[in-house]
Amino acid sequence: MKKKKLVIFFLALIGVYIIYNITYKETSNYLAIGDDLAKGHTPFDTYNDSYTDYLYTYLKNKDKKMTINKEFISEDLRIKDLLENIKNPSVYEQKNLPQAIQNADIITISIGSEELFAKLRSNNWKTTNEKLYNYVDEMINDLEKLIKEIQKIKKTETYIIGYYNPIVYTSENETKLKSLYNYIDIKLKNLENTKNIYYVEIANEFQNKTYYLPNKEHAFPSLEGYNYIANKIIKKIESH
Repeated sequence: MKKKKLVIFFLALIGVYIIYNITYKETSNYLAIGDDLAKGHTPFDTYNDSYTDYLYTYLKNKDKKMTINKEFISEDLRIKDLLENIKNPSVYEQKNLPQAIQNADIITISIGSEELFAKLRSNNWKTTNEKLYNYVDEMINDLEKLIKEIQKIKKTETYIIGYYNPIVYTSENETKLKSLYNYIDIKLKNLENTKNIYYVEIANEFQNKTYYLPNKEHAFPSLEGYNYIANKIIKKIESH
């Protein structure tokens, strides 16, 4: 009887050991993906803390094992570049996006804003609705493809940061720009139909807010603006 109990005891220990080794990770990982917004481009053409840094501080306080991967942050990064990296990771040497996704426990993505800013800055908001909305549709369709590719690799919690309008409203542009950003928000909100995908809307809060966008010549946020974006992501995290 004692031998039987001893065998059961050791089998239980082996089971616990196996489960521990399967589930245990030395660290947790936050994968930050994005362009200049994720990098921390300031309104005065320098670099400082971004929302990624504020968010990492929060995550680190919650989980001391948390690390951050910023390898996929670049001022000229495009959605198409990320899709190409996933399809042909060997071309990108050490910057292997599929591996980074596999290691990630949480992902944030803010990309495409610079291209959108450039179009708006060059007065393309004056162009026909069809051209402008076709551009937005193409950009968001690429983003949807990227999310699907990420989900194929690992169904990690992923937070998509929305776009904001860097142009001050005037009687000439207000109606058109508001309609455009409402359209973008609706399209991006639909991405939440995919499990583990969360959309972080920031357009309304940033519009005409000089303490978030203090320099009309540069579209990037102040530290307060970056901190605000981080707090919106944190609220999303805590809500589920």
